[in-house]
Amino acid sequence: MLALLFLLQNEASDAAGQAAASALCGGFGLLYFACIGLAVLFGIAVLVFWIMMLIDCIQRDEADFPGSTGNSKTMWLVILLASWLISANWLAAIIYYFMVKRKAQSTPPKTPEPPATPPPSNEEPPAPGM
Repeated sequence: MLALLFLLQNEASDAAGQAAASALCGGFGLLYFACIGLAVLFGIAVLVFWIMMLIDCIQRDEADFPGSTGNSKTMWLVILLASWLISANWLAAIIYYFMVKRKAQSTPPKTPEPPATPPPSNEEPPAPGM
């Protein structure tokens, strides 16, 4: 498409035709670079999201994984790292977010049980006025 526009620009004989072709080529050039810029920004956002999910997986305790089987953390680490090798890190990060991170956020945190009251001591308190 751009080659055709450049050809039109070179074939235009009058000044008005060349100006129109130049404006058209410049407009498509700006659109092309804007699309490339958006693709790069999207790629960086996906990479940052994948890194956030990887860090969450590393920091999360094994017991905090929903339906933990004892090796859920290892399984998710392997999935996230292997997905990077096959360029599907965006897919693995989204799946991890909905299957682990979001479920863990929606479950209420376990409240620690209050400490038991200490057993009564056998000592008598000192008498007042002594």
